Amino acid sequence: MNDIQHLSDHARAFEEISERVLFDMFGVSTLQRSDVMESSSLRTKKNFIVSIYYTGTVFGEYVIAMDEETAARVIGIDETIFQQTQPEVREMICDAISETLNTIVGEAIVRLQETYAKLTVTAPRVYFGEIRYPQFRTRSVTMETQVGHVECHFCLDLMRLDLATSYDEAMASLVEINTKLKAANRHLAEQQAQLVHSEKMASIGVLASGVAHEINNPLFFVDTNLNALCDYVHVIESTISDYERLCATLLDCNAPVIGSDGSVLNRLGGNASSETPQRDIRYVLNDTKMLVSESRDGVIRIKDIVKSLKDFSNLDRGGIVDADLNAIVINAVKMLQTTLGDTDKIELKLGELSTMACNVGEIAQVCSIVILNAVQATPDTGKVYVSTNGTDVDSCLVVDDNGAGISKEDLDQIFDPFFTTKAEGEGTGLGLSIAYGIVRTHGGAITVESELGVGTKVIVRLPNESVQEELDEAECDAFI
Repeated sequence: MNDIQHLSDHARAFEEISERVLFDMFGVSTLQRSDVMESSSLRTKKNFIVSIYYTGTVFGEYVIAMDEETAARVIGIDETIFQQTQPEVREMICDAISETLNTIVGEAIVRLQETYAKLTVTAPRVYFGEIRYPQFRTRSVTMETQVGHVECHFCLDLMRLDLATSYDEAMASLVEINTKLKAANRHLAEQQAQLVHSEKMASIGVLASGVAHEINNPLFFVDTNLNALCDYVHVIESTISDYERLCATLLDCNAPVIGSDGSVLNRLGGNASSETPQRDIRYVLNDTKMLVSESRDGVIRIKDIVKSLKDFSNLDRGGIVDADLNAIVINAVKMLQTTLGDTDKIELKLGELSTMACNVGEIAQVCSIVILNAVQATPDTGKVYVSTNGTDVDSCLVVDDNGAGISKEDLDQIFDPFFTTKAEGEGTGLGLSIAYGIVRTHGGAITVESELGVGTKVIVRLPNESVQEELDEAECDAFI
């Protein structure tokens, strides 16, 4: 209550000094003055404002505001002359009103120091146009003079000198900001996970048609073979039935029935050896073995394809486990080859690698993204060379193609989300961006070298030791 009363008292004192100085210097009389107006911020619609700041144990500002035409009349400039030579007289007006405020504040600050010690003032500053200072306690008085309205604004804000209080407030602010940053980080992590999931679903969608075609091939001949096997079973049953009847006839006669040509005749007089090729029991048995073998091969191929697809699309592999990069690359290539008509396009050269601690599903996605990009950028007669090498410290995947290459301008943007050099509808622009994020999360690096008309080389280097936990801790520490 004391501070509020002081604010109003000093505002009234500022207005009274202004009223007297304007009369003494320019003969401007006040016809009427308003009551002291309270406000939580400084506002004025006058377009000519002159202010002086003061600081010390408190901080504030003395402001005089009026229309520019009123300011001209205050210092005795005719309105007609002002409008005709405004650029020339504006400097004169600014100097005169600034000096006037200097005089007013020089007296007002002495009174203010009786309440708040150790105050210093700045030089006057001039503004043109409306101003508004939010959260700045203000008291205002408007003087109606014979030359126009003059506003006197007095602003004051207490300075924080209690270090303990300031420290507590600063810590509370930091804790609040830290909480918001952690929430924002979690939100970004969720969005990244959604992007990874979306890209993986898009990759599986690309593979789906090839997988379906690849599975249909063995399914077709397995189905055909099974139909043939059913027919063969009927042939075998029929043949066995004929021979059983023949044996029964021979047993009934107690002697073989020999034809004129020396062949064994059945009871109906038919020749047992005159069966058609489809009824040849040896042919049926041999072909049955071949059909069973082909069918088993087809089933094995289907099992391998389904297993590879399951390994690739397994989104539940969220943990860090020991894995072999070579096995991940081989599985990724198997899956990608189901979408290619020419399986000779990819050449593998795998080196000896140490076990690597990683998220298998995520690294498999990186391999698939990089290799698929290379395959799509390479013509039908081109080659994609996929190789691995490593040390005790890290493992490296190199994907080198002799495709069209990437321009230097595009090369600088390839890791940007939604940037793609593919035709519209052929890519989401998220692949390399997600691959970059996954590799970085694993503490690795991904680099791209390319030349137009020559080809592109992508190098993915991953540490053998997991750094996921260290990265998570570092990110958390960054918020504290």
